[in-house]
Amino acid sequence: QQQQQHLAAMADLEREVGTWVEAVSGERRGGQDLGDWLKDGQVLCRLANKIKPGICPRINSGTMPFKQMENVTAFIHAARELGVLEKDVFSTVDLYEQKNLRSVWLCLYNLGSVIRTSAPSFRGPYLGVAQTSAVSDAARQRQSVTQDMGFRKDIDVEVRAGARKQRIAGEDPGAAVRP
Repeated sequence: QQQQQHLAAMADLEREVGTWVEAVSGERRGGQDLGDWLKDGQVLCRLANKIKPGICPRINSGTMPFKQMENVTAFIHAARELGVLEKDVFSTVDLYEQKNLRSVWLCLYNLGSVIRTSAPSFRGPYLGVAQTSAVSDAARQRQSVTQDMGFRKDIDVEVRAGARKQRIAGEDPGAAVRP
């Protein structure tokens, strides 16, 4: 019972996402499975470019797997830039190897929702409700990283003074002590 409900919900999500991708991209998948249609990343890149022109500057049309995966990766970067939260972004193998298509559908659904606020020049159609929450890494923004960050600050002056004295006296602080 519960698994049937889950499968029905997944089918609904896939159908809704597929309809939205077709509407925004202007492309039709025909009878093709959504995962197979999106696998090479070309449709996804064109979709992102419809939302924000130029966000995926190069779309590979080759059939080599690494070129197709580059397209998928370019779309993932575009989704992040457009405001999809990291927790909602899928990995390349989720789509390319069809390991976790649910995460792909959820990422596309979240993209269709977040662009209401993150891409003001885009006029729709959209999915879901507008996402207004913002997440930022305050700790990372607050602190700049330096080469000597891990050193104790309370003995910094003494360490620097000691190193200077050794250099003045002609000692090599890195040399081994000889008996």
